Amino acid sequence: MDDPRRARILTAAQDVFAREGFRTAEVKTIAEQAAVGKATIYKFFSSKEALLLTIVEENLNDIRDIILSALMSVEPPLERLENLCRNVARYLEQNQAFSRVLIQEAGDFMGDIQRNYLALIEQNLPVADAFFNELRKDGYFVALPTRDTILLMVNLVIGTTYTWALTGEGSLEAQAADYMKVLIRGLR
Repeated sequence: MDDPRRARILTAAQDVFAREGFRTAEVKTIAEQAAVGKATIYKFFSSKEALLLTIVEENLNDIRDIILSALMSVEPPLERLENLCRNVARYLEQNQAFSRVLIQEAGDFMGDIQRNYLALIEQNLPVADAFFNELRKDGYFVALPTRDTILLMVNLVIGTTYTWALTGEGSLEAQAADYMKVLIRGLR
């Protein structure tokens, strides 16, 4: 059974890192917000860095699950792609603390984050390839192989999230959906 303290620690750490930044955040503050002792944090996580990487990994896994669910639904392919984009953007918008942590702290942990991210792409490439092959039958996404298409789309969502997190303007979901429509239909 999952220990509820671990979930509280992850939620508190995500909030504290987003508010104070990773470097200045103190484990003591995270412990207080999670209503646990500092030793309890170290029972679950070997370091503050491990705590941050766990936050990123678990959120990336949640995003992967959202993507796979959308890809395997029964709607027409373009509708699935739009739903996927909206659902990921909605997740990032509702988890603004994670979005901020990822944007603020990615530089120092880029190697570890990138390894997790690329591993997720590789593990799920067969499902994505089958999906994009459906779209290619209708003339969409024929210019790039699946892996490159995924990277292009992820970069679009990351860039949109970055701007949204910095400015706080508008709905991330609406912006991401609009930008994805432009990507899909071209710059007409």
